[in-house]
Amino acid sequence: MQTKSRVRCGIDTGGTFTDLVAVDEMTGRLSVSKFPSNPKHPGQAIDGVLKEANLSDGSIESVVLGTTLGLNALLERKGSRVLFLTTRGFEDVLFIQRMNRRYHYSFKWMKPSPFVERCDCIGVEERINARGQILTSLCEKELERVAETIGSKLTEYSGESLSIAVCFLFSYLNPAHELLLKAFLSKRYPQIPISLSHIVAPIWREYERSSTVVVDAFVRPILDDYLKDVGATIRKLGRTTRWTIMKSNGGHADAEVVREQPICTVLSGLSGGAIGAKYFGALVNETNLVTLDMGGTSCDVSLIQDGTLSQVSHYEFDWGIPISAPFLDVSSLGAGGGSIAWVDKGGFLKVGPQSAGASPGPACYDQGGTNPTVTDANLVLGRLNAGYFLGGKMKLNAQRAKEAVQQLATRLRLDCAATAQAIVDVAEENMANAIRVISVDRGIDPRNYALVACGGAGPLHACGIAEKVGMHRIVVPLHPGLCSAFGTLIADFKVDKTLSQYFRSTNVSARIVAKVFRTMVESALREVRAEGYQGKPKIERWVSMRYAGQNYEHDVRVEAVAIDTKELRRIFEHFHLLHKRFYGYSIGDEIIELICFKVSIVGKRPQLRLPDLPRGTPKGPKLKREVYLPGKGFAAYPIYNRDTLITGSILKGPAILEEKDSTIFLHPGHKLSVNRKGVITITL
Repeated sequence: MQTKSRVRCGIDTGGTFTDLVAVDEMTGRLSVSKFPSNPKHPGQAIDGVLKEANLSDGSIESVVLGTTLGLNALLERKGSRVLFLTTRGFEDVLFIQRMNRRYHYSFKWMKPSPFVERCDCIGVEERINARGQILTSLCEKELERVAETIGSKLTEYSGESLSIAVCFLFSYLNPAHELLLKAFLSKRYPQIPISLSHIVAPIWREYERSSTVVVDAFVRPILDDYLKDVGATIRKLGRTTRWTIMKSNGGHADAEVVREQPICTVLSGLSGGAIGAKYFGALVNETNLVTLDMGGTSCDVSLIQDGTLSQVSHYEFDWGIPISAPFLDVSSLGAGGGSIAWVDKGGFLKVGPQSAGASPGPACYDQGGTNPTVTDANLVLGRLNAGYFLGGKMKLNAQRAKEAVQQLATRLRLDCAATAQAIVDVAEENMANAIRVISVDRGIDPRNYALVACGGAGPLHACGIAEKVGMHRIVVPLHPGLCSAFGTLIADFKVDKTLSQYFRSTNVSARIVAKVFRTMVESALREVRAEGYQGKPKIERWVSMRYAGQNYEHDVRVEAVAIDTKELRRIFEHFHLLHKRFYGYSIGDEIIELICFKVSIVGKRPQLRLPDLPRGTPKGPKLKREVYLPGKGFAAYPIYNRDTLITGSILKGPAILEEKDSTIFLHPGHKLSVNRKGVITITL
């Protein structure tokens, strides 16, 4: 009797392409496909990518979706119009922001604009104090006044998408007024989605909480439309197919959970790439990694230490607009294949952050683009195969690329090839600097780490970037252009909870701390069960602490399962040690303030086992092509197809390896080897 297939799918919805990686859990066989994205109807692209992979036959057990929808909405500022309701007197918090400046001595630098207009900030007569006690009640008359104000805004903004963000003072201690206002407005205006700060970000610091709830409201209608469209598509696969959405913290959640907290998906797509990179690094016994995910518009970098992805509790957008939520520590910069090369007023060559995007795209796309880009430069240098881009689905126009680069060459007084090489060098230096920021600037030597190159353009530039940083090892995953989709496929279930509560070491007991954590853990467990995880999860807890009078705190891990007086004493002692490690001193007799409590619940998914590559006789290069090397000019170098490599294959540079979703450029003197799972390691 033949066993029915059990297929798990990971799908990454990008701005240009929708990628799919699926695995048959019975055989370990991988299926991959790529389909053009449709921002207005994402379900069509998901339907297309499933059909292209021949996976629309009812065999799909589960689907995890990663998306850049929320991030793109923020980058392009194309979200909902937000009405911000806050405690009267605090309407300007989002515009005052913080005292710090990006450029300390610049008279021209302006603070970034929040995702709400000042005229849409509405003060509400109510007040709760720092102990959660009601000082000024939210009365019926005030509710009517606020509703009438919103009614006038509806008339004024007729035809626009509207959403409401509510952030009252100290609502994380007592949410009564936020809940009362939502109940009242939901009856009056059921068509308007409402975000509440005590749900989205139950933390102290009003600016961070206000900014976060506004961003949540800004992306909420867009994500809701996405979930409806995608849900309709996946329901066609069969009633038993379960689908979840990738979260910024590296976990995934049920669609209904995400619908209530869209803020948790802002870095959804970026998280998948980091998780996939970690998996492939482990397949070649590398646990200290720098991940480089280079696509068409941007490049994402992250750090993995001892096999652990770093996590942060906030993300700063556009320098100065904080989003307080759990995120994997991933940094993004405007450096991709579509990054435009240009000359500044001083005559210096620059690359990015402006991008040609998907439309019109690089000049070689032959869709009307005329600006020279990194992709055009690679095509001029012979690194890309004009007839095999995306596995031959898209033909590149080499003449258009040369014309675009020649315009810049004339301004720089260089020949076309030298200009193309300069574009590549500048782009790679930008990405090398991003790696230095997340490593050297934090006291970490990247030379002791391996570089994981993923994204469609990552393997093409990995050798050049590694040389600039001084790294010695590069890992290239299977199907590197689909690494984000692969990451969503293998992502664990994960729920993070944060709660601001204020105690002092002089008046807190182990019983109080245990009670706070017990409530948080119970809530997180209910959520992870609702997301579909039924096993025994891993539970981690932290307390954010500081000395009395300090403005910044540090997280101290709670080790013991049961929190008693001895464990509480250990937590305080560990904080003293942590403070000394960071600042060089500790104050043993100083009062310690407990500011925030954090809980993380992780439900592990079954380990994915990939099939081994077949053994046999390795095939030689499929052809030779003229490729430009600095100082040597153009010469014919071997071009290999990655699909023909077998276990133990070894190649020496210079050479090029082509596959459907990416290209590897192996520099002179570099050695490439293939392990039994097909993962490539490059040694410099």
